[in-house]
Amino acid sequence: MKSFKANGKLLITGEYLILKGANGLAIPTNYGQSLTFEKNENDPFLHWESLDENNLVWFSATFDLKNSNVVRSSNNEKARFIYNVLVSASELAAIKDQPCGRITTKLDFNKDWGLGSSSTLIWSIASIFEIDPLKLHFHTSNGSGYDIVCAGTNNPITYKLGKHKQPIYQNVDWNPIFKDEIQFIYLNNKQNSEAEVNRFMDSTIFDKDIFEINQLTDSIIACEDLNEFENSITEHENIMGKLLHKTPIKQKLFSDYPGAIKSLGAWGGDFILATRKNSFYFEQRGYNTVITFNNMIKK
Repeated sequence: MKSFKANGKLLITGEYLILKGANGLAIPTNYGQSLTFEKNENDPFLHWESLDENNLVWFSATFDLKNSNVVRSSNNEKARFIYNVLVSASELAAIKDQPCGRITTKLDFNKDWGLGSSSTLIWSIASIFEIDPLKLHFHTSNGSGYDIVCAGTNNPITYKLGKHKQPIYQNVDWNPIFKDEIQFIYLNNKQNSEAEVNRFMDSTIFDKDIFEINQLTDSIIACEDLNEFENSITEHENIMGKLLHKTPIKQKLFSDYPGAIKSLGAWGGDFILATRKNSFYFEQRGYNTVITFNNMIKK
């Protein structure tokens, strides 16, 4: 039996602009997804079962990979995605014998949180086939790939796409002295990242936009003062708001909040980052998933 554990992710800076060459700050999370593969050469099928954080089955399927068929599934769209990842992994590994037996996945976060249920899956399937997870990602997804790197590292990273969309990343030391003043809040709304990415790719982005975001990423990583940090993430929000033609989340929903607030990843859903730690403020407004920096970030 093979077992793997992949980390979830949060994108602190860069958002959509990573796809246009910007340098972003990304962090692996304490929350992730495990996968076990029990090989059974006497079974012609691959049986799949996905468990949520409460050990309840939220997806199941049976694949006949030798005959290119999904035998059954509880969700056709999800089954088609997994099937495509498995087939792509087989092609990249250049193997003829398709995996048979049983795969079980287990999330330790709510699948609606947007912390990387797909990226952790891709990383783990790549591990089964012993192939480069980034290559598998680019065969099956339109994302930048930062989430795949986060799945397999325990360090914050900077990540960008160079010429010919070549991933460039490195570990960074991001452990702000004011981290106790940072919290992450789930907005009770899962965002469709792929749809948002497709919409953004038609946008016109100038070199100065990339330069400004790169400068802010560097400032945020190096920052040792909470006020400066708040100024930087607010400026980042304002720049992205103009580029996306969207209102920053603080102006839209939390205008009376005393600290700074920043969207993370695809705007409009998933998590936000807020300073001046105040869980009561958000819980009063119905946002009950409030996670501290230390509980969220992979150590």
